[in-house]
Amino acid sequence: MNPPALSPASPPERPAAPGWPELAVSLILYMALILGLGVFWLLRIPDEQAAWRGIVGMGLNGLVGVVSLLAAFSLRIRAFRAFGFRAVEGRWLALGAALGVVAVGLSLIIEHVYFSFITEANNQADFQAAAQAGVLSLLALVFAGAILTPLGEELVFRGVIANALNRYGPWAGVLGSAVIFAAAHGPSVIFFNALMAGILTGWLFRRTDSLWPGLLTHVVYNGIWLVIYSFQ
Repeated sequence: MNPPALSPASPPERPAAPGWPELAVSLILYMALILGLGVFWLLRIPDEQAAWRGIVGMGLNGLVGVVSLLAAFSLRIRAFRAFGFRAVEGRWLALGAALGVVAVGLSLIIEHVYFSFITEANNQADFQAAAQAGVLSLLALVFAGAILTPLGEELVFRGVIANALNRYGPWAGVLGSAVIFAAAHGPSVIFFNALMAGILTGWLFRRTDSLWPGLLTHVVYNGIWLVIYSFQ
């Protein structure tokens, strides 16, 4: 009698995606920490230390994002793959980096149109001060603003929020998460820049189910702008 044939191994079950509990916890914690640290610490740093304030603000933004992702992770779905920690083909990484350059060009157009109609205070002064305070200051700003900040923001706004909204279709997943991302940046020209960048990174996340292409877009975009600040 022949032994029964072995059935092929089933592929590993995909972990459930984050939902409304993860979205609510991560977003509320993120905004509470950003506002709390901003009001009770960053705003107390005097203008004479604007460069230091800019670097610290960028770094805290990234760390707050990591904390908010871990809070969502601890609720129900303890699998990092479910939050976008997935390998992706190199062509998507290359596209992500290229879209970072495209985003810079689009932001220049957005700002030209915006400032043709609206005048507002410079809300990037601290970052410009840090970029112009010497090589070490610029390097610290680039690390904080082009590595830590994109990582923290992508973990929350794509890894949790876009991820949770993607089940309702591309309008909710891509545009909905981009609007939330832009709103978190406040009412200024940065709202429209963040909306544009959020649409690009949200689209990449929806297409790949991975954080890494959108993270590269964010890193390249922020990095180029921070270097531009050093020449202004």
